Amino acid sequence: MAKAQDATGSEDLMFQPLCAVFRRFLKREGLKFTPERAISLDAVLAKENVFEAGTLYDEIRTAGHHVSRATLYRTLKHLQDAKIIAEVLIDSKQAHYELCFGKKPVGHLVCVDSSQVTEFTSPQIEELRDRICEEHGYEPVSVRLVVYGVSPQARDDNV
Repeated sequence: MAKAQDATGSEDLMFQPLCAVFRRFLKREGLKFTPERAISLDAVLAKENVFEAGTLYDEIRTAGHHVSRATLYRTLKHLQDAKIIAEVLIDSKQAHYELCFGKKPVGHLVCVDSSQVTEFTSPQIEELRDRICEEHGYEPVSVRLVVYGVSPQARDDNV
């Protein structure tokens, strides 16, 4: 399996721990870390932004690997259950995912005209999550923030 690399070409240090996290999760579930799951994990770790399962499947196939669509979708579900990736609620037509393990909470701006997705970070996301949880006696685990609007590019195109 190829090692995940960052934009500079150096090995991503998160790869090894995530592989171990995923292997431990699968073992607890009584499942094996198969070559197909390894290929799927490798493809997910290469993603820097939000991705769709269908696009990921096409990229795996284009790279010359054989992973069935069903295996990829099951692996994505396992990766979600292991808290390595999270589903991003962008629209109701297509599931979108992003790597979340070890990352601070991020929000997403979604253009309702072009479907462009822009990721953003803000300390207020965590602050709001923590304040709301405290007010209601909850212990915070995670947060998702999706803001829908019209991007500047879409506005310019519609003028």
